[in-house]
Amino acid sequence: MPDAFVRMRLGEKRPVYAQVTAASGTLTINGTPTCTLYDASDTAVPGFIGASVTGYDVGAQTAPRVWYNLDTGNLAPGFYTLVFRFQVLASDGMTRVYEPVIEIQITRSPD
Repeated sequence: MPDAFVRMRLGEKRPVYAQVTAASGTLTINGTPTCTLYDASDTAVPGFIGASVTGYDVGAQTAPRVWYNLDTGNLAPGFYTLVFRFQVLASDGMTRVYEPVIEIQITRSPD
């Protein structure tokens, strides 16, 4: 089950965000967050495999975000899944890995 749903038009370019929330305390993203885009048949889309995210919140946060500026210009209309992967250092000293999943529907632009 996805953590969020986004609808975009074919040819649209905009950031897709994922956010996680600390159960208590704060989380600090460390390392380089990545993301992979999968098509409706769960096949990774070439050019979107292990891509570095466009940006992420820096420093200790209670609900840090990561994002990827998705350009749908070379994608076919349909459903996709964008899976982010990043590591955080929690204020309790534990390192955790998060993989938020965003379902994306790309629709044709109205004529």
